[in-house]
Amino acid sequence: MKTIKKVLPFFALFISICLSLCLGSKNIPLAELFSAFKNPQSTTGTILFSLRLPRTLLALFSGCLLAASGACFQMFFRNSLAEPGIIGISSAATLGAIFSTLFIKSSFPLAITIILKIISPMNLFAFFGALISGFLISFIGSKSKSHSNMTILLCGTALGTFYASVSSIILLTQSQYLHGIYTWILGSFNGRGWNELIFILLPGTLSLVMMFLSSNRLDLMNSGEESASYLGVNIRHLRAIVLISASLAVSASVCAGGTINFVGLIAPHLVRKIYGTVKVNAKKLIFISGIFGSILVLLSDTLARLVIRPSELPSGLITSLLGAPFFISLLFKRKDNYGGY
Repeated sequence: MKTIKKVLPFFALFISICLSLCLGSKNIPLAELFSAFKNPQSTTGTILFSLRLPRTLLALFSGCLLAASGACFQMFFRNSLAEPGIIGISSAATLGAIFSTLFIKSSFPLAITIILKIISPMNLFAFFGALISGFLISFIGSKSKSHSNMTILLCGTALGTFYASVSSIILLTQSQYLHGIYTWILGSFNGRGWNELIFILLPGTLSLVMMFLSSNRLDLMNSGEESASYLGVNIRHLRAIVLISASLAVSASVCAGGTINFVGLIAPHLVRKIYGTVKVNAKKLIFISGIFGSILVLLSDTLARLVIRPSELPSGLITSLLGAPFFISLLFKRKDNYGGY
């Protein structure tokens, strides 16, 4: 049983990758898929390397980032319902994407103009919107007199509502952009490619490194902030690392596929359910949650391509349909602030 549990995430990830590469508006048989790697100039090879492979890698990386940051949030805040979206980072990314539609016709400095030729303005503005929001929350946390984690959550929720309100006002007055933004808000990897993957690789990898480096201190948070402080944990420093790493992760994720909800909530809970709350330390939880998050987003993106093909649904719509009942079930099962089982 232990061996099965160790192998299960990697096997499921491999299957999810294969399904993502094979299924879509045009199905590619598995044998033909492997031959396409040897002959990238073929029609199948063109589909694989130009469309399917970058999209699969983006979905994989995005799911990993969201799930890992969700695991960090749940451990740090000792709240089984915490995830990056709760502090308004996703709402800030949406606001940034909306601003891109307003200022795209404006003149930019040469450096920004060159960047806009590599990656879409909507993704770029969303990336920096989420990043600025994360740093703002970190600044508020450092200046808060109470230094309470609850203060951070409440401020993040308030700011998220503010960002959403501003976004709504802009969309109501600029209705010509409504359809494009609405599709982006629901989350979709359609049209994304190698440029987006290259752009998010550095910040995404940096965020994961920061999460793993903070894992030992996150383990000490199980007994509460006061006990962790007695054990030598600098709570303010750890809070800054968690918030900055989550901001980088969500920024990279929204750049990859728009707003993908609930992944950061679902994946860590699945890990605890399968492996047990007591046996999962911070490093293991972050690592396996990342794998489960990748699986969830890959399968959601694949399903989104199949339901109404040759058209497709936004991937985030699938994760939201899964996440809403999952969230409600957690509310009924929840026994304490952390763990939830």
